[in-house]
Amino acid sequence: MTFSQLTDLKQKMDRFRPLTKDEIKSIEKEKKFDHVWSSNAIEGSSLTKYETAALLETGLTVHGKPLADHLAAIDLSRAYDYVQELATGKLPLDEIAIRDINRLVTYSDDPTKRQAAGQYRQIEVWPNGVPEVHYAKTTEIPNKMYELLEWYHSIEDKEHPVKIAALLHLKFVTIHPFRDGNGRTARLLMNFELVKHGYLIINIQPDKDSRTAYMKALRVAQVKKQNDEFLNLVADYEEFELNDRIQLLTRIEKERKIAAKQTRLDNFK
Repeated sequence: MTFSQLTDLKQKMDRFRPLTKDEIKSIEKEKKFDHVWSSNAIEGSSLTKYETAALLETGLTVHGKPLADHLAAIDLSRAYDYVQELATGKLPLDEIAIRDINRLVTYSDDPTKRQAAGQYRQIEVWPNGVPEVHYAKTTEIPNKMYELLEWYHSIEDKEHPVKIAALLHLKFVTIHPFRDGNGRTARLLMNFELVKHGYLIINIQPDKDSRTAYMKALRVAQVKKQNDEFLNLVADYEEFELNDRIQLLTRIEKERKIAAKQTRLDNFK
């Protein structure tokens, strides 16, 4: 799937009549629940998608499941809402916004680390089992983050939004600026860029095969400096979402026409 083909799919999607407020609310709620569940599950959360949705809808916890998993879901839900506001409000992405996203993501999941939420880490970290990958040293983080934002603002409107979204995720997670929540923050930043330009949220799935493909694509980019596999993975997720939305809009359009025809028949009677 090329980026130009994604543009064509988006344009096709945009040609449909706007959804009603109720339809939008229903779709957005489902995508949010899927994001909170999948993004946390990638990091090891034991909550199922159904349990995550029930928690966020009703506030009810699941007996026998760790409290930390419940708190992580609530935190990520708040961070998700914040990112949606940033994206739909066309607000600028800056260092404060990124710190706030991470602070929301990690605020409650481990109270002992709460003070570090949204603060650049002061300890060295390495990815488990991948000695070839070197995250930024603590002394490098402020400058690396400055360079990231400089790159981001220089490339905006010059490259395809889906490509920028994937690279933003990749560059951020390779810096790994925070003590915790870097993966969840990276996936939110990726979706910020997509939503900002009218594309659809993508949720990396946590099943074994999907997670393996995701982690492998990241490692290939980080170790071999070859980004294509990761770019293609993100593009494939976006292609799926666009095609799925087009199919939904097609069904809704068909039902609207049937309903309109029925109304005319009722008036005739």
